[in-house]
Order: sequence, then structure tokens, then C-alpha cells
Amino acid sequence: MYFYLYLYLYCSNNKPREYLRTIKDINKNYYGYEFNTFTFRSFMWIYELFYKKGNKIVSLNIGNYITPLTLAIWISDDGCFCPSTGGRGGVRISCNSFRLEEVEYLTNILRTKFDLDCTIQKIYLKDKYSIYIKKKKYSITRLENFILPYLHISMHYKLGVLNK
Repeated sequence: MYFYLYLYLYCSNNKPREYLRTIKDINKNYYGYEFNTFTFRSFMWIYELFYKKGNKIVSLNIGNYITPLTLAIWISDDGCFCPSTGGRGGVRISCNSFRLEEVEYLTNILRTKFDLDCTIQKIYLKDKYSIYIKKKKYSITRLENFILPYLHISMHYKLGVLNK
């Protein structure tokens, strides 16, 4: 709802609606919300940045667009906190739509642009990967400093931050 309200002026009259997606390989259901935005020809460059022949891609100049705000939105959508024994855990970002080479490129951007200690993890789905931001070397603290000003309070749990 936060993102819907952020984009409200660009949204159709259709209110956000709940959807159900089933991942066949693991027979698991996921619920979420979706909404429609208007289509503007002047924004086609954004679409073309992320899609080639209808397939989602990682553009070679994506690093120019990854800011603390976009990182906060990315983690809000595809991130999760991974608790560990003996203290803070790390943060995993799902990259299921991307090839390994694209995930490597995204990981390199997070390392160089934000100085985050991250690795690539193969997940249970065939040829699918995630980026794991380690708790070591103060990477999670650094990540918090970058994105907490932009992260909606309802998403703080994705960094392992508990609000009272």
C-alpha cells in the first residue's frame, strides 16, 4: 500500500487487489497485492531498461539507477531477513528472474557502490539465485544507514529491525 500511495497519481482507478501465485516446483502459495499504473510513452525508456523481447533483464547501466531509495524498494519487494545463531543475521535478496551472470553483475554493484559484503547463493529452484548480504564487516549496519531513511516502517523487519 505504501508503494501504491507513492505512485497514486500515476495509478488507474482500480484499487489494489490481492492475488495468489503458486510455485509449481515446490507447491507453495504466495499472496500479494497488485495495482495498475497508467502507461506513458515518455516512460518507455524505463520499460526498455528492464525488458528485452518481453523478458526481464539486468541492463548494463543499471548501476546508474541503484540508489539508497531504489535499494530500499528492492529489499521491500524481494528481500528477507535471515536470522542467525549468535547475533544479527544477513539479508537475502531474491533474484529468481535473472541469469547467474546478471546476479553476479548486481552483486558487484552492491559491493562497489555501497561497500556491502555479499555473496551469491544458489536456491532450491533450478538455475535460480539470490544475493546474500552478510552480517560480517558491518555490512548490515551499512545497509541500514543507507536505506532506513527510505524504508517504510512496515518493512523494517526485512532488516531484522524490530520496532516497539
